[in-house]
Amino acid sequence: MRTMLLAFIILIFCDSSSGEHTRESIRLNTVTKIEMHLSNFGVESDGFPNIAASIDFDHDTSICKVSYYNPKNKDTAYRLTKMEIDSLENSINNCDLIILQKNYTSSQSDQPTSTAAITTTNGAFKIEDYGLGGKYPLDELYRIVYKLNNTFRQIAH
Repeated sequence: MRTMLLAFIILIFCDSSSGEHTRESIRLNTVTKIEMHLSNFGVESDGFPNIAASIDFDHDTSICKVSYYNPKNKDTAYRLTKMEIDSLENSINNCDLIILQKNYTSSQSDQPTSTAAITTTNGAFKIEDYGLGGKYPLDELYRIVYKLNNTFRQIAH
């Protein structure tokens, strides 16, 4: 009887500690920051300015600085809403960043190159995107930062 009780206690202890390890692993893979430099020089006629975005998920803050090649258009800045920040965070946390390509290219010539630096509690990932044609979650990041209502790919191409 003592042996069974001891085995039961060990089983419960091992089960609860493995649950903590799983929660710890999940927490270690969360996004903490994204820095994006979205370039559209040469394609601004489509309504896409250049945006330098910094999103800090630990503090729920963001700043998106908008600039244009044409000096007639004044530089501006805006912040993402809490809902937009949460949506970005969910998109990144639900994606396996390791399998994302480090470079995306377009078959169209003379496209701008944009960069996204994604920092997680488990590492950093830098992605270059020639022509803004990157797949999920990049297209979702672009759509939210550019504040587009439709899918980014449909509008950009």
